Amino acid sequence: MVQYILKRKKETAGFTLIEVLVSLTLLTIVLGAIYSTFFMVQRALERFDNVSLKYHEARTALDIIRREIESAYIKKPQNKDITRNKTLFLVKDRDIFGNSASTIYFTSFSFRDKNLHVISYSVEESENKLKLLKMEAPAVTISALFSSLYQAELMDGIEGFSVETLFNNKWVKTWDASQINKLPDSVRVSILFDDNGRKVKLTEYARPRISKSL
Repeated sequence: MVQYILKRKKETAGFTLIEVLVSLTLLTIVLGAIYSTFFMVQRALERFDNVSLKYHEARTALDIIRREIESAYIKKPQNKDITRNKTLFLVKDRDIFGNSASTIYFTSFSFRDKNLHVISYSVEESENKLKLLKMEAPAVTISALFSSLYQAELMDGIEGFSVETLFNNKWVKTWDASQINKLPDSVRVSILFDDNGRKVKLTEYARPRISKSL
């Protein structure tokens, strides 16, 4: 009887090959699901970080542009040649790849050193991508604008940049203070970018406050 029991225990001890294979298969499926979920979450977080960065860059750029436009300054009528102007406010309408790519030049008190500067915002194409650029130079050296130029890239990979001015209760995409003899009452600035296949447009409104009348 004792020998029978010992023999029985020996026969039932451990796992069979089938049980081991089934266990390994289940473990592989569970680990695969865990890793798949981990990488999905990681990719989602990366996309969220990239999109959050774009929102942050767009809002920061728009806030800077708004504050500088609100400090725009005009002293006297000037011609369209920005290399001779001491003060100006000029908005040009253009497009790149069918997307709005406005350019704006204006004289404003810079937040960098509180002095009068000529500031411009424009869009440049590079490797089939659009980027928003800022250029700035002291107004006293406007005749040598391109030799004393400060340039910064504010945002890369945008879909569009538009500047509109309010004229006779209508939004228009051009403005020349030397022809209209005043600063615009209101300026609407928009940045368009891609949010995972969805076009997002952020907009700021600015009202020039200094020396509106030429």
